[in-house]
Amino acid sequence: QAAACPAPPAAGPGSGMAKAVQQAAAFKDSVVNGVFSFFHAGRSAYVLLCGVLLVALAVVMILATFDSREARAAPPGWEQFVAATGSNQWVSASFLLSAGFIVLSINFLPRLEGEA
Repeated sequence: QAAACPAPPAAGPGSGMAKAVQQAAAFKDSVVNGVFSFFHAGRSAYVLLCGVLLVALAVVMILATFDSREARAAPPGWEQFVAATGSNQWVSASFLLSAGFIVLSINFLPRLEGEA
């Protein structure tokens, strides 16, 4: 005779699927509460977006630096890194990166003093 297979667990309140749904709902609520507290704390979303865009442009510029004429002419390895970081594109990328982080810090740091 074939052994009887156990019945699958019921999808009740103690099941794994219900716990996963509860955890997903709790995660969604925490994200929504975080977004609302972000705006209620006086932080500006457009300043945050500006800082993120500046950092993203800096990353694109750094990638373009390693594809520049000077970097491609150098042998791979340390020489290519030195050639890329000595170019004008690298200087522009470093200014964009520092400007992006300065904008992000302007958006957050003054409020941190008052929240402590």
